[in-house]
Amino acid sequence: MNAPKFLAHASVGIAMGLLAVAASAAPALADGSSAAAQPAAGKPAAITPFLSRQFFWGTLRSGDCQQTNGRLTLNSDGTGDFSADTLTFQTHTHDVWHATFNFSTAAGTRLLSVGPLNSPGMSDGNPPPVYHWDRTFTFDPSLYGAIGAVSQTHSC
Repeated sequence: MNAPKFLAHASVGIAMGLLAVAASAAPALADGSSAAAQPAAGKPAAITPFLSRQFFWGTLRSGDCQQTNGRLTLNSDGTGDFSADTLTFQTHTHDVWHATFNFSTAAGTRLLSVGPLNSPGMSDGNPPPVYHWDRTFTFDPSLYGAIGAVSQTHSC
């Protein structure tokens, strides 16, 4: 096959492949049906991007316990995750770090609260062992865009 004919066939093959990919990307309806949702006439279908935001905390103390490297991740799909490192300086009885998160708008209007999210039971040592932990949670995804601030209340 000469080059011009090969390129013509390759172009048709690529175009057919792109049509097949575009057809397979149609969203399913909520009831599990395979029919694609139809956008309004003359308007493209809206695609909501997946968004994520993170909030951080430095060193926090409560009693003989300490939290470092606190990180809270919020996802626009209504899922979230908190991770931290905690330790206790003077306890053999399994201290637990209790963290509660209060979410508000930038203007201070309270939206929701999550928690308490609890660390594993901790014991001291010399040096005290560091307990890394991670907890997931869910929230109403319609509130994601309104969240402007997060505060953590904690005890141990």
